[in-house]
Order: sequence, then C-alpha cells, then structure tokens
Amino acid sequence: MACSISSSISITCDALRRVGGVNKRIWLFNMTDLSTPISALADGYVTNIPLTTYRSLYKIEGAKFAHSFEVTEKRSDEGNVQWEHKVTIKVVNTTPTTDAVLEDLCTSEVGAIIQSNNNEFLIFGAANGLTATESVIMSGQKAGDSSATTLTLTGNEQSIYKRLLRTDVNTTLAYLIAMEA
Repeated sequence: MACSISSSISITCDALRRVGGVNKRIWLFNMTDLSTPISALADGYVTNIPLTTYRSLYKIEGAKFAHSFEVTEKRSDEGNVQWEHKVTIKVVNTTPTTDAVLEDLCTSEVGAIIQSNNNEFLIFGAANGLTATESVIMSGQKAGDSSATTLTLTGNEQSIYKRLLRTDVNTTLAYLIAMEA
C-alpha cells in the first residue's frame, strides 16, 4: 500500500511573523474523564473536549515562556510512524496542596491543551494520553536561580497534535476557562 500526500503547503507573511513559546496557561484533563475518545485521525479542528458530567479541566499556570512542548517523529524499522509528544511544565509549588497535585500528576494519564503565543490551542496526548517521565525539583544555587519544579509529560500519538478551536480565539479561551475546576 502506498501512502502519499494529498495537498500542498504554502507560506504567508503571517506565517513568517510567528513567535515561539507557550503562553503561561496549560489545561490538563484526565483521560478517564473523557466521555468519548478524541480521534487522533479526524480531520479539521477539535471543537469540543468531551468530558463526562462533573469533570473539569485543570489549569496549570506558570511564568510566561516557562512551559514548552516538543513533537518528534519516531519511525520503526518496519516503517511505522508515530509522533512522540513531550510537554514540559514549570511550576512553583509552595504548599502541601500543590505538592499533592504534582504527586498525583506523576501517576496520572492526562491530555494537555496548550495555548501558544500565536493564540493557537494545541492538544497533546489527545488519543493515548501523556504520563510523567521526569520530575525535577530544584532549589538553585544562588538567590536568583530558579526554584521551579519541572515536570515532563510524554506520550505517543498517531498525529502531530490536534488543534482546538471554537469559532475564534476568544470563544475558545472562554470555553476552556468555563471548564476549569
């Protein structure tokens, strides 16, 4: 069976003016809280996060440019292609409650919605979820060094990532905020 491309990719002036980085907000959802799975192979935008009744999104807020993501193509010897999703979260945990959230997150299977600095909403781990693969809590050596906790969530998907959009950026942001715990 031959797999082939079916469309072109062009570049625009707007595409050349894109900025890097992740906004300070990431929303997480438990994979077990989805009422129906998010299809990894569906075309177009995802317009809804199908959470079961009384379930929420959990906002993880950090300093601007603290969070990041990386997507890497992984190819097997047989030619199978998958996309490794890696989401790095940097937070300052200062209470027993935030310590407990981090401990729970290290044993959970979650999906992550990231707002980029280009006002795109990207879903990582949409179909198969992400799990914690590394957690580092640092004190820093000098007074000005970072004391943030860095948590890396990793998973493998059939697609690069999914894009979430409900009409426009403001409507999408309002939707996510309304679903927060």
